[in-house]
Amino acid sequence: MNVKTFLYTHPIFRFEEFQDWKQNQGPLEASSIHSSLNYCIETNKIKRLRRELYGVIPPDEAPDTVMFDPYLIASKTSDDSILAYHTALELLGVAYSTFGQFTFLTSRKVKPFEIDSQWYQPVLTPKTLRNSNQENFGIQQINRQGIEIKVTNVSRTFVDAIDRPDLCGGWEEVYRSVCNMAVLNFEEILQYCILRKNATLCAKVGFFLGLREGAFEVPLNILEQLQELSPKSPQYMGDKDKEKHKLIQKWNLLVPMSVLNQSWDEPNYAV
Repeated sequence: MNVKTFLYTHPIFRFEEFQDWKQNQGPLEASSIHSSLNYCIETNKIKRLRRELYGVIPPDEAPDTVMFDPYLIASKTSDDSILAYHTALELLGVAYSTFGQFTFLTSRKVKPFEIDSQWYQPVLTPKTLRNSNQENFGIQQINRQGIEIKVTNVSRTFVDAIDRPDLCGGWEEVYRSVCNMAVLNFEEILQYCILRKNATLCAKVGFFLGLREGAFEVPLNILEQLQELSPKSPQYMGDKDKEKHKLIQKWNLLVPMSVLNQSWDEPNYAV
């Protein structure tokens, strides 16, 4: 494989990917790797997007005008990137709206950054998953421009969106997006909630499954187990200072009135 072939099959790549490829070609000095990359940059074959991340410039396009795939950038920013939250909703085809932010999970220390007016938001993988080596629970791979990228699957994305509505555009976006999910793996949802070890999250997931119980045909035993895992004292589902809440005793959950009434623009406190 020559450099041209490598670039053709790696539209976005990390330094170590190029390094591994070069080393597989035979013995070489470390300086030759940097020399090869610098030559590709100087001849407008690639563009350095950020530290150790490069994008391939298609033929007849200028480095300053080419638009690189933001999903691939997010997936290649860290060696363990997993596209998640609203970015996962988009890739899974259930997002109610599109965002200019691309969110990914990682266990590495990565700061937010911007490329071509697109914002990239790293989120630290939940500690409970890191501690149990379950970072890849509920992950699927999809092919994008010939590259396999990791994204949270529908069931995990359902839970993650409910856990972090701030990373998904708020409760309206979460509600409307999960309503677009036709099929859920309830056993996987329960298992993921158990891994997360968060009583309030279990209650929120149970509450949302209850809202869609008819559409999803949620097994009663799943709801019962989530209820057993719910908090023993009332917990707020949203920001208690932003709007009124109502206690849903079954889940020991104080739910925002806008969510209960699905009144996103002008809250109706009739419930």
